[in-house]
Amino acid sequence: MNARLARADVILKMIVEQYLADGQPVSSKFIAAQEGLDVSPATVRNTMVQLEQSGLIRSPHTSAGRIPTTQGIREFFNRMLQLQPLPMRWLQQVQKQLPLELPVSLLCQRAGQLLTNLTGCVAIISPPKAGERIIRQVDLVRLAADSLLLVVIDEDGDILHRVLHHKSQVDNATLSQGLCLLNAALSGVQWQEGMSRLEIMAQREQGTLQQLVSRVLGQLGLDEMQQHQPLIYGQHQLLLSPEYQRNPALQQVFSMLENPAGLVRFLQTLSSDGHVKLVLGKETGFAELSSVSLIVQCYQQSPHRFIALLGPRRMPYGQFVPLIEACSRQLNLNLNP
Repeated sequence: MNARLARADVILKMIVEQYLADGQPVSSKFIAAQEGLDVSPATVRNTMVQLEQSGLIRSPHTSAGRIPTTQGIREFFNRMLQLQPLPMRWLQQVQKQLPLELPVSLLCQRAGQLLTNLTGCVAIISPPKAGERIIRQVDLVRLAADSLLLVVIDEDGDILHRVLHHKSQVDNATLSQGLCLLNAALSGVQWQEGMSRLEIMAQREQGTLQQLVSRVLGQLGLDEMQQHQPLIYGQHQLLLSPEYQRNPALQQVFSMLENPAGLVRFLQTLSSDGHVKLVLGKETGFAELSSVSLIVQCYQQSPHRFIALLGPRRMPYGQFVPLIEACSRQLNLNLNP
């Protein structure tokens, strides 16, 4: 019995690895020809029948070949996956693109772009900012008679800079009053609280000063909304994949990525323990994602932030899992020095 179980594991591993490599059904003749197995084609066929009865492999059509089911790939990932050493060029890219002391938002942007460039998959990074971020510094700098530069720096070192245009000139007295109001309302407080305080102060003013403060509020609100959106890179990579051309179901993924709030909540929950996770298709609970796989890992616990790869089921998991882990370690190192 133990020998049969061991043989079944070996054959399942071969089927999954070959399928991940070329996407084609795997025949018993191919398996029997592999070195080190030392069993007859009839034994391989019998074992493949057992694997099929167990729901681990299936026949996609009338050919003699078999492909792994979701359950089969899950079994492979949980018990048989052999992680490959991260190529030195990938490690160097991670360290180069994610250096120490970069602001959080820039780190997240670079990590997402790096992952999609190296893997050809879609990279999803959790919203870079937590709701409780603190404003550290505010400034207004004159650029011209009718334009000012708004500069807001938060506690992570991220800088918001927006040009504010005015139909009428903002004189020095109004500029000075506006800057005093901004600092009184915003400096040293949470972003949302600061916006609420500034809105109350704006209601007490009038004329050019009120217009100025209202424009600042608009820019702060826009930035707050943007900072709480997930960063998604590489959607076009999915369009170029051969699987996309053959599998119309993958096209549904784009509707999910255009409105990703539910997916982000799912990935937040899934990555809560800090361990790298693989989710296969319908395991996500989203019909739109039935034809893809997701690899996700938390890289910071407080605030909770994750990094994920979304791609076809035939992702080379042995290569991509170590890459996710390396990016996660580098991000964690940068954010928790």
